Amino acid sequence: MEQIGINSNVLAGGKLFHIQTAGNMVEKMIKSEVYDGGRVIMMHRKKLDEPFHQYLNREQFQEFLSSFHHEIAWEIELLFYIRDKIKTVKHAISNNKMGLVFLRKGMVDEAIGEFAEAIEKDNEMIEAYNNLGMAYMQKSAWKEAIDILKKGCELAPQFPDLRNNLGLAYTKMQTYLEALDAFQSALKINPNYSEVYLNMAMTHIESVIQAPENKILPPPSIRKRRALENIQKIVTFPGYADDRALQSKFDKAIKELAGDELAKALRSLYEAREMMQNPKMDETIHGFYLKFLFGGAGKDDKVLNDYRAQMERGLDENPNYADLHNSLGLVYLIQCRNLFLKAVGQFKKAHDINPTYKNAYRNYKLVQNDGREFLNLLRAILK
Repeated sequence: MEQIGINSNVLAGGKLFHIQTAGNMVEKMIKSEVYDGGRVIMMHRKKLDEPFHQYLNREQFQEFLSSFHHEIAWEIELLFYIRDKIKTVKHAISNNKMGLVFLRKGMVDEAIGEFAEAIEKDNEMIEAYNNLGMAYMQKSAWKEAIDILKKGCELAPQFPDLRNNLGLAYTKMQTYLEALDAFQSALKINPNYSEVYLNMAMTHIESVIQAPENKILPPPSIRKRRALENIQKIVTFPGYADDRALQSKFDKAIKELAGDELAKALRSLYEAREMMQNPKMDETIHGFYLKFLFGGAGKDDKVLNDYRAQMERGLDENPNYADLHNSLGLVYLIQCRNLFLKAVGQFKKAHDINPTYKNAYRNYKLVQNDGREFLNLLRAILK
């Protein structure tokens, strides 16, 4: 069956974005692509649930597709609206989170601007140095990435993420010895940093492919052996030992490494690293924080329930994702706050209707006075 499609442009942040959405009625699948200057920067897919949408006709499917399309457009407009709101306050945390959302959406220049602004507002905010380094790497600006990451390392010698990303930048520059030194220094800070072992393995393999005769590095046979040891170390970490899909990737890489199929082994490890990371849930976490502070999401029960459902599904798939547990806790607290405020309103209304209703008045005064501590707690957590 022919696909149903819709196209439109959105002007946001001084840029013109083109949105192209298409749907397949047979597969009940909708896909939307966002273009910036002819380059796809975002792709969203949505499969309509069965059996509720099993008997959709063409007109109804077109309505769902149009709604999804306009939702994507609204998200882009909201993104830049929040960015402009952040510019009016001195809150480096929000700039940093805004940068991460931009980075996940492929808007690298916007991300770089937010991280730089976060550092300008708080030059001791180490996460912003780390994220700015990652943004430069996404732009293939390796020298700029190395410079900012080294500066971050000087400010926070005990921050292993900086050293891990510094190692990645050095690897891209093919300065493998410096890369391995950076990874080793990250492991001295955190010996259980699993991704560093994976990055070391990949760097060893890549160095054999790109620079087998490099005299500063050990012979290729030793580099391959060390890569194998690094992979074997990762598979013992809690959370990975029971992940069959990830174990399968590592087993495949080990076999390819043993068979001297280095390019294939490297590709398998790249795929494993993508599985270990979860940028989509990171975007959900940071996006919720910003929408709560600047976009009014905390007052919208539907938005809160949608985020809560996303995070709960995310935890079903990633039960050891600490940031996700923390963010879900915030959603629960915000929902508690909203119910608390509704309760205050109901006690007050009961007393307004019947001024002699002593229990209603007592409840109203109790929550009005003692509830301030709860609201102050929520503000402190989100600060």
